[in-house]
Amino acid sequence: MRKLLVISVMAMLVGASSIWLMQRDSGYILLSINDVTVEMTAWVGLLLYLLLTGITVWLILLCKWLSEAGGFRQWWSTRKSNRHLNKTAQGLILFVDHDWQKASEVLADSAAQSSMPDVNLLFAARAAAENHQIADAHELLERLREAQPRAKLLADKAFAEMLLSEEQFSQALEFLLPIADKKPSDRGILRLLADLYYLTDDWASLQKILADIRRFKALNAEDLEVLEVEVYINLLGNFQLNDGLTAQEKRDKVGDLWELIPKKLRQNHDVMCGYFDALQRVNDGEKLVILLTKSINSQWNAELVRRLGETTISAPEKLLLSVEKWLIKHPQDIALLTALGNICCQAKFWGKAKDYFSSAVALQPSPYLFLKLSDVLAQMGDLAGSNDNCKRGLVLGVDTQFNQD
Repeated sequence: MRKLLVISVMAMLVGASSIWLMQRDSGYILLSINDVTVEMTAWVGLLLYLLLTGITVWLILLCKWLSEAGGFRQWWSTRKSNRHLNKTAQGLILFVDHDWQKASEVLADSAAQSSMPDVNLLFAARAAAENHQIADAHELLERLREAQPRAKLLADKAFAEMLLSEEQFSQALEFLLPIADKKPSDRGILRLLADLYYLTDDWASLQKILADIRRFKALNAEDLEVLEVEVYINLLGNFQLNDGLTAQEKRDKVGDLWELIPKKLRQNHDVMCGYFDALQRVNDGEKLVILLTKSINSQWNAELVRRLGETTISAPEKLLLSVEKWLIKHPQDIALLTALGNICCQAKFWGKAKDYFSSAVALQPSPYLFLKLSDVLAQMGDLAGSNDNCKRGLVLGVDTQFNQD
């Protein structure tokens, strides 16, 4: 406030002094050009001079601004930039429209002038790859690496994906592994490796990177769980053993594989079935029976009940006593009746086996059940009954096949 007051007083003093000087001695200026004479006071001449000087300086600055910082130059630059941006947009629209050839040409041609050259070159390369022009795609990605060094990893991942789409799996693996060693936490590289191992059925290698996929969140939780289940099912299903191993060593190998599986996945039905199949291959029926019984007691499952009945063990009589208790809650369960019939066959309880298979046939006849009942009757010496059930099973099988066709 004080500063404003001082400035106001000084302005008044300067104004008053100027008026006093003008009234005291105004002076004059005389200009004569040919027959034209102009006369004015000195003060008016001074004001005109200052006004003309100000206008001249303003015009000079305006011209400079128009030619350098803005104006026509800025307008021209903006117009040029918009034209190249429109080219990029046109190329991307062609890409979305699957016009691969045209999209690649438009994006590649406009890359040098584009404000986003990496986008142009990347999508131009992808369009070329979709058009099966792998050599052109590789050349475009090389241009991207040279023009945008920071985009090298992006270009490498794009090229690896192209190799996968062309089913050049060995080349893709050779290309990806060195990158994965340098960038173990890169989610894109992990996903590409997972795709590669999945497509080549290399379940052991895929299992090794599952921990990194989870750690670095390369996949969302739902997709990762689906992938894990498929990996362990295939590992169990493709489990092979060296014939030189002892029976116990084979069983230990299966146990080691089971320990690799996360505990929450061991409750998955398909994973459990894969494990049970592996146990059967190594003839570990005793452990299989324990696991099946425990799982069925926890949650009733007809498929597991069927597997239990087909498991070969040394003491089927003991198992029969345990399984028969389930008849209280499931008296008409086809899988349970069939399993009981199979267990009785192992124990050579032919009479009980006949009763269980007969009950199952009465509820839901099938060629399999007729065949089992036929075998039991043959063991009991009832050849006529055996032949009759064999014939009935054959007729049912033929009718079923005919209806399906």
